[in-house]
Formats: sequence, structure tokens, C-alpha cells
Amino acid sequence: MKVRVGSRKSLMRCLCGGAVALAAVGTAAVPAAQAADPEMKIEVTISDKGYNVKGHTMPGSLTAIVVRNEGSMTHGISSPLFKSGVVKKEGAGVEIRGEKGKGFRAYHLEPGQTMTLYFQKETHPDPGTGISETMQVPFWCDIHQHMKGEFLVVETRGEVGGG
Repeated sequence: MKVRVGSRKSLMRCLCGGAVALAAVGTAAVPAAQAADPEMKIEVTISDKGYNVKGHTMPGSLTAIVVRNEGSMTHGISSPLFKSGVVKKEGAGVEIRGEKGKGFRAYHLEPGQTMTLYFQKETHPDPGTGISETMQVPFWCDIHQHMKGEFLVVETRGEVGGG
């Protein structure tokens, strides 16, 4: 499996203010001891106008999402992934939960703060082909509705590229 993003043949796009497609995906628990050494890394930088995303992940890989608030006000980050998929949180972010601690989950960051969220995406291959489809994982600021983004979880098989 290989994933290439950013300046390396962009497979991932950040949507700052557009509609985001939702893909329902499962998550798997990872022992907290493993969260100290993630296989993959995604960096999310928050400004007052949106998100900038760098990095990638693949199904089954322990991933660190490093979130930095470079804006001038408090911002949040929420995603369906956070409902049950965050293994561990490090840093300054404050966890916000829905009623009775269930359902909705977000993390709020004050200006200048950084936090790291660790998670692992479970792979769900097609029974006929054994291949997992690309999954779009949306996220948004629960404080400012215009701020939206996504990262992709992509699985490839065989050689990627030519030659």
C-alpha cells in the first residue's frame, strides 16, 4: 500500500468551505502504548479562514493528527472519526462531548496551541476483490460552520507509477 499526497502527486485535497462527502468507516482500538510511535502523520493547521492539511494515512495504520491553531480565536475540530476512533490525545486541546458524554465529540484549541490525536482506521476490503476503497474523512470546526476539511484514507495494491 502506498499513498502520495501534497506536492507528491496530490491524492489528498483540503476543502476549506465547500461541501464534504461523508464516508462511514469503522475504527479499531489501539493500545495506548502503541500511540507513542505512529506509522503515519497528518498535520492540520487552523487559521481564522480554514484548514490546511498535509500528510496521509492508510487503512490499519496508527496515525497521528497534529492540530495547530494559528488563528486569532478559539477553533474546534470535529469528525465522525472522533466519535469512537481517538485512541489518545496529547497537548492543549480540550475535549467536548455531547449530552451524557455520548455521541458528538470535538476538540477545542485556543490560539497558539497544539495537540496530537492518535487513531487507527480499520480496513474494510471488498469481499470479492480484497481491495479497500478510498475513504473521505471529513472534519469541521464546530464553532465556525464555514470551516470544513477532509483527509483521505487510500489503499493501493501492486506498483504505483510507470516504468
